[in-house]
Amino acid sequence: MLKNIPTHFTVGKKSITFRFFLLHFFFWLLFLFLPVANYFVGNRDFSVDMFIKTIFSFGIFYLNYFVLVPQFLLKKKLLHYFVAAAIILVVFTFLFTNYFDHFTPNKEMKEVMEKRLPRMKKPEGGLFFMRFFPNVIMIILHLAFSAMFKIYVEWNDSFKKQQVAETEKKISELNFLKAQLNPHFFFNSLNTIFSLAIKKSDKTSVAVLNLSDLMRYMLYETNKEMVLLNEELLYIENYIELQKLRLTENNKIEYEVIGNPNGIKIPPLLFISFIENAFKHGISTATNSEIYIKFNISKKEIHFFIVNDINKQPKNDEASGLGMENTLKRIALYFPESHTLKTYVEDNKFYVDLNLKLNEN
Repeated sequence: MLKNIPTHFTVGKKSITFRFFLLHFFFWLLFLFLPVANYFVGNRDFSVDMFIKTIFSFGIFYLNYFVLVPQFLLKKKLLHYFVAAAIILVVFTFLFTNYFDHFTPNKEMKEVMEKRLPRMKKPEGGLFFMRFFPNVIMIILHLAFSAMFKIYVEWNDSFKKQQVAETEKKISELNFLKAQLNPHFFFNSLNTIFSLAIKKSDKTSVAVLNLSDLMRYMLYETNKEMVLLNEELLYIENYIELQKLRLTENNKIEYEVIGNPNGIKIPPLLFISFIENAFKHGISTATNSEIYIKFNISKKEIHFFIVNDINKQPKNDEASGLGMENTLKRIALYFPESHTLKTYVEDNKFYVDLNLKLNEN
């Protein structure tokens, strides 16, 4: 049942947590309980004074907490704050010292002291100074604790807002990068189908259906922050099948998945730019060329490996470069301390070796 209790109350533009409310409530309840308990055990003069002082202390604490600290101290109006605090100190010290006998013995105790200590010299100024200094200290402590508590609450609130802003910025940047990837892939796929249509190939209708499945995935799945790995692998498989339609007997494509992808989630469209790059620069229909793509999957990590022949020198292709750049940024944002990426050339072949560490949740 407690789960249904709201955790936040909104006052204006400020949010006060339920825990904050409970903390203050029980603190002051305990503070008020002491004089009430003392009243029922017989020390009634003392208890009434203490109870009234507690009510005034409540006012001092929250006057400083809600008004003086936000309006002056947090805005660095130090002179205004200390003048206001000094006025509170003087006014309430005067009230407590002159109108509340908090530290004055009650009637019974006075009679005992007068009988047993008749010749004892009374302190100069009576009991005034005995009451004055404790009241000053008490008021200063109320002002100090309420100020420190308010500063901590404001700092904590500012820290949380900064975290939310950074998270929203990260999400916005990721969405922007992902949006740039979609048209890049779309135009590449249309080029493939266009070339098949020019040749009046029977494979054109198959390619259109394949592209339809791919676009359906991109429209309904890639707007999510995370997708199932097995769906992403099916998307890659469909993409490879689409690309195969334009290849010849000179080309060889191997696609291998080792391990169980079920239940694993990853950011969408994380590997496609590497695969697009391999087809773009590694396949030539005129000469022998091949691409080897491998996924090795476990609960702890995903190892993605791709190698392709170098049949075309990379040109200054802005769209292709943008797609790869966006992919690298997304990997860095999603896996800042949990990925390794190696790219290298060996024996006229281009290698990509990407390892992603997964959260074990």
